[in-house]
Amino acid sequence: MLILEKVLILKATALFSETPEPDLVDTAYLLEEVHAEKNTVIFNKGDIGGCMYIIHKGKVRIHDGEHVLAILEEGDFFGELSLLDTEKRSASASAEEDCILFKLEQEAFYEVLSNNVNVLKAILRTLSQRIRQIDAKSTELYKIIEEGRKQAAP
Repeated sequence: MLILEKVLILKATALFSETPEPDLVDTAYLLEEVHAEKNTVIFNKGDIGGCMYIIHKGKVRIHDGEHVLAILEEGDFFGELSLLDTEKRSASASAEEDCILFKLEQEAFYEVLSNNVNVLKAILRTLSQRIRQIDAKSTELYKIIEEGRKQAAP
C-alpha cells in the first residue's frame, strides 16, 4: 500500500483526524499491515502491550472473557494505551470478521513523537476525551447505585 493511502487511513481515525497530513507521513511509514481471520485472537487480556491497531477493513470485538465491551469497525483503533506504556492489556481483542489491520509499534512511534509535537497532541487529546467519557459513565453509575441504596434503605 502506498504511503499516501496510509496517511489517508490515519487521517480518517479520530486519533489523527486533526493532525495535518504532512505530519502523518513518518507515522504512515511505521504501519505494518496485519490480516486477522474471523475469530482470531489479536491479543489477550493480561498480555503485555507494545502496539496499537487501526482497523482498515472488518470488525474487532473488545471483550473480557464472554463479556463484550465494544465492537469496533473500519476507522476505529484499539490498544492505544500501549503506545504510551507497556502495561498489561485491560481486555482482549478478537476479529469479529475477517480484518485488515494496521499495527503501530510503540518504540518506533516514540521516535515520531520526539520529532513531531502535532502527533503527540493528537494522542493526548484523544486519550483525554476517552478519560472524560469513562468519567461521565462512572458518575452515572455511581448515581444509579446511590439511588438504589436510598430506595433499599428502610
